[in-house]
This record gives sequence, C-alpha cells and structure tokens, in this order.
Amino acid sequence: MNLPVIAQGSHLLERVAMSTNTTGLRRLAILIPLISALTLILASCATTSYGNDAFPKTSKYVFEKFNSGEYLDLFTPGKPDAGITLEAMTQLSALGYDKNKQQRAISWIEANTKLFKSLGLKAAYVFTAHSLGFSDHPTVRKAATEVTSMVADSVNLSASNNFEHSWLIFALLAEGQKDLANQVAMHLSTLSEPDGGYKYLQGDSKSVAAADITAFALLSMNASLGTGNSTDEAAKEFAMSKAKSWLLANQTQGTYWSSFGNVDVSGTSYAVMALKSLNMDVSKPVEWLKSRINETDGGISAPWTEPKSDSYSTVQALLALSELNFIDVLQHEAK
Repeated sequence: MNLPVIAQGSHLLERVAMSTNTTGLRRLAILIPLISALTLILASCATTSYGNDAFPKTSKYVFEKFNSGEYLDLFTPGKPDAGITLEAMTQLSALGYDKNKQQRAISWIEANTKLFKSLGLKAAYVFTAHSLGFSDHPTVRKAATEVTSMVADSVNLSASNNFEHSWLIFALLAEGQKDLANQVAMHLSTLSEPDGGYKYLQGDSKSVAAADITAFALLSMNASLGTGNSTDEAAKEFAMSKAKSWLLANQTQGTYWSSFGNVDVSGTSYAVMALKSLNMDVSKPVEWLKSRINETDGGISAPWTEPKSDSYSTVQALLALSELNFIDVLQHEAK
C-alpha cells in the first residue's frame, strides 16, 4: 500500500537539505491529479552525445522555469532556491545550454553567493562554474579556496552529509585537487550502511538508504578513481561494488526505483547516471523515465503531482534521459 504523499515528502526533505528553502515541499502534497500521465514520443529517442539534446521539450521546460532567467523558485514563489538552481544549470550545460544561453542565471548566481552557506553549496557552485566556463570569476575563486581549506579540516568534513561529500569530490576534481578529492572519496567509502546503501547521514535511525544518495555516492567515487594509491583504489572500488549491488537489489522489476511505497523519479534518475558510468545497460529505466514525460509541457510527473509535471524531479532527470552523468560534465569542462 502506498504511503500518503506527506510521508513521501518527508523523505524528499533530505534531497533538498542543501537548498535555501524546503518548506514549499509540503505544498506539493495538495496538488490533485487530473489526468493519466502519457508517454511523450519525440523524434529522437536514441542516446544523445554530449552537448546535444535528445529531449529538447523537457530541457526547455526546466529552462523556462527560471524566474526572469535568473533562478529557480520551485517551492516558494519569488524565493530563490540555490541548490536546485545550481543543479539545473549544471545539468542543462550538458544539453546545449551554454554560457551564453545561461548568462542571466550566471550573473544572478555570481551576485548572490551569500546564499551558499554550506560546504556542499559552495562545492556545487564551483562545479557549476566549471561546467559553464566561468570558474575564473572572483566569487568562484573565493568559493574554491574556502572548499579546499574546509576539506583540509577533518572536522568540517565529518560534519558534512553524503550529498555534500559527493559534490565536494566533483568540485575538487574540477579544480585539479586530486589528493583532496581522494581524501573525501575515501571518507565517503566508509559511510555506507552495512548493506551497501547510503543514507543522507550514516546510521540515521529515522531514515532509510535511498537510491539517489547511494547512486550519487557511487558516481562520485567512480569519478575519483585514479587519484589514490592502490589501497585507496581498492577501498573505493569495494564501496562502489556494494553500492551497485544495493541499487540492483532495490530496483523494482528491473526498471525503476521506489521510495516510501511510490515510484522515485529522482532516485531512478541518479541510479541511471551511476550505473551508466559503470557502462551498464540502463535502457529500461531510461524508457521508464521517458514514460513519465508530460505530453503537454515536457516536464516529468512525480507521485505527488501526477499527471502534472514536477519541476524538481524534471531537473534531476535531464542528464539521465540522455544517458549522461556528472562525470561527462567533468570531462567536458567548458573553457
């Protein structure tokens, strides 16, 4: 039996913990489904290459959600949400939305770095800057310096959650800080639950391991391979193997992932990215994601909005729909 939408929303609070606003998630629960979700059939359903967009209507849906082209305010109108804005900018960067197309968002984010109060948000900002080619901006250099110095402080690192650890790895790799990236990845490799899955915080008795966190941890550790000695590499590969096994064991019908008794769009999207980075066949979960695309506007529906589109879920599915991931973004850093 499916849990109420509010119960699902409590799990989603973990996903946006790095964002500047989370209270609006409760508003999602009051949306009333009107019609059944339909599959959007587009001209090109094949895997795209980096920079080409196989689902332009879906990407356009996200891009047009930016308030005046500057930021996303998905939870409270007029109140910017820094975390999902940065992720949207990064995911769009791989689909043809380059520095010129996202200039208004870049200018806004450069002027509002006061919102990046956590280590994870600073790291996400640094990685986003590399993905769009503005990493030389003074605010980015300041954030990169802060990230580097804070990672060197083990107290700060121990206080971070598993999403933050993953963003840190990508930011440090983008900065060429391989030793520090390996340090964070090694720490992350020790934070899984006994079954190989990851929670928002290791050992949290009030939560369960989730596909999105587990997949992001796997993906970031994969990105860090080659940065440590043989002992480090073995430890990371062992943690990755356990995370992979957890993902496969918790996949529903070999197709998608669930959370609190309902389909998990974000978890499925992150799992696709992680498994694709291991060169695994992800055609079935990708087809499932496609089946949730709203024929009307190109967005993707979530359990609490279906058949209407959910902007948050759509942002997180952009790369997965084209079988791309954050490692691809890292390897195609904009210059």
